[in-house]
Amino acid sequence: MRTRFLIVDDSDLVRRSLRMVLQANPDWEICGEAADGVSAVEMFKELRPNIVILDFQMPGINGIETARRMAEIAPAIPVVLFTQHASADLERHALEVGIRSVVSKTNAFPMVGMIEALLESGDSNTTSDHSDSKNPD
Repeated sequence: MRTRFLIVDDSDLVRRSLRMVLQANPDWEICGEAADGVSAVEMFKELRPNIVILDFQMPGINGIETARRMAEIAPAIPVVLFTQHASADLERHALEVGIRSVVSKTNAFPMVGMIEALLESGDSNTTSDHSDSKNPD
């Protein structure tokens, strides 16, 4: 059975890059992509992905609120927050709404390994880098 991903980011470049990285694994497929939180929640309801990779700063509702709404629908589906704004404070808020992991866009190299570990172990507190960045998403 293939693992199905929903990619949510307002940057087309980031979505394309994530798609390329994830599709390199023959057991993973992209079931949908969204550029904002409201669309992502609707796609989440319809597509029921196995995992969501979600940006924090987007038009409309941010990634924290998007994840909160997704958790109300299907709390067992893991959500990974992929953001330029990774920090200990953001991670704390993310974990409070059910996000399983926070990955910094400034240090995304370990993402594939983290996703594999998350899928294999069900670890709900996997994180990668807490460095702050002043660059916008």
